[in-house]
Amino acid sequence: MKVLNNCGIVEKIHGKLNPQAKENADFDKGDMMPAYPPSVTIHGQEYTFHRMLKDDFFSLNILYTNPRHEGYVLKLSDFRFVGGRLLRPLAAWISKREYTIYQMVEDISGIPDLGPRYGKRGYFHQYIEGKTLYECQDNKVLPRDFFDQLLAIVDQVHQRRIFYADLNKRGNIICSTTGKAYLIDFQICMPFKSCTGKLGAWVDRIFHCLVQEDQYHALKHKKFFQRELMSREEQAGVQRSSLNEWYGRWVWRPYVTLKRLIYPHGSNETIWYKWKQEKDQSPRMP
Repeated sequence: MKVLNNCGIVEKIHGKLNPQAKENADFDKGDMMPAYPPSVTIHGQEYTFHRMLKDDFFSLNILYTNPRHEGYVLKLSDFRFVGGRLLRPLAAWISKREYTIYQMVEDISGIPDLGPRYGKRGYFHQYIEGKTLYECQDNKVLPRDFFDQLLAIVDQVHQRRIFYADLNKRGNIICSTTGKAYLIDFQICMPFKSCTGKLGAWVDRIFHCLVQEDQYHALKHKKFFQRELMSREEQAGVQRSSLNEWYGRWVWRPYVTLKRLIYPHGSNETIWYKWKQEKDQSPRMP
């Protein structure tokens, strides 16, 4: 059993505590198959492996639950392709960077509670029971104030001078079973430091433009799910800006074209060969 706290990870072997956790303990040697722990203890509570939430080329998301049906997600960064082990120092840097950004926003209502680090390439965060926007086929499960909640979360993230950058992805937005909005996944967020003088004015201008992009994507989701609840101001905010048009043409479209080679459209970032297997096994999938 792995015993963790906010200072890091402690490994328990044959009843003895070993303060030095092994970096490669989460993977079997000789292949890329995960050997994540069957159980962990976080803040004095024991959680056992429940299921794999996400398994792609760049990370694992593993759910652990306790007898009270409370859960934590282990997000483990890894490049899961041939030669990926050589990039583990980069994966460790990416994980540490995301954890640092998460610490900057963990006290915001609507951000799942942050748990401890796991080795050099992983960390835990609270699991939120509910559905992502990707899993919501219509607005029947969304409360009328859902996007007001989401915009309030995004606004508080911006107040920390952080550009979220990934609001276009519906899988990052959760509607809990109680109707509360949550925002997850801070891997590609961009924090902006405050500067003075001409440099500060230039940085602030760029940050303000990027903030509008976050707001655009949040309102785009509201237009899809709750168009009838949008105010005139919100309808104006869902119009593409010149920056958005430039970004979409020269950055986003090439990125999506490349991404679709790995993750087919509608797969919610399931690797193409796994997505094909799921489609082959389910007559309900197109």
